[in-house]
Amino acid sequence: MRIVYFNYIFAQKHNMIKNIFFDIGNVLIDIYPEDCIQYWVDSTDLKKEEIIKAFSTDLHNNYEIGKISNDEFFYGFKNALPQLCCLKKSDFWRGWDKLLGKEKRTIKILEFLSKDYNIWLLSNTNPMHINNKLKLSSDFFKYINGSIFSFEVGARKPNLTIYKKALTLSNTVASESLFIDDLIENIDAANRLGWKTIHYKNYNSLNQKLHDLGIKTLKLN
Repeated sequence: MRIVYFNYIFAQKHNMIKNIFFDIGNVLIDIYPEDCIQYWVDSTDLKKEEIIKAFSTDLHNNYEIGKISNDEFFYGFKNALPQLCCLKKSDFWRGWDKLLGKEKRTIKILEFLSKDYNIWLLSNTNPMHINNKLKLSSDFFKYINGSIFSFEVGARKPNLTIYKKALTLSNTVASESLFIDDLIENIDAANRLGWKTIHYKNYNSLNQKLHDLGIKTLKLN
């Protein structure tokens, strides 16, 4: 009798989930920052250390919260390079594109879940990667109900503001929301607001964790 009651309570908690939010980088697509940096090294003949130093955290964060434009992002990086360096804008954006790799197998899980749940993207990202690359080439946009991108809402994970905006835009509450991300600090922030979460490590681990939550997903290997 206790087992039946436990299963009933577990099912009730599972049924509360209405929306599943996926991070993009390293969850739905592979990310290769080293390829991006290497392209700029080859384009400028500068050392890798000089490239990394010029690409400041503040510059990147400001770009991803929509505080600066595409051109301001490029010139902010170029102006931080050694003065004799000549980096072409076209080479900068070609290098930036190399950050994005192939779609991951995880998209099969996203597609399957979209039959029973509202699927949202919740990502720290930028207009060039979204509008000029991913929306033109990625399959997962076919299966989502909407997206919360940092550059559109003016906040990045793990800032709590972006999670609150995600709940507003998806018309749901934290207890009805599941968030999947590869960075533990982003998971911890969602947990503080009462979200259900899965720390993404790989395809099989995600599939198992969804199964453990009582969420019907693809067959386990």
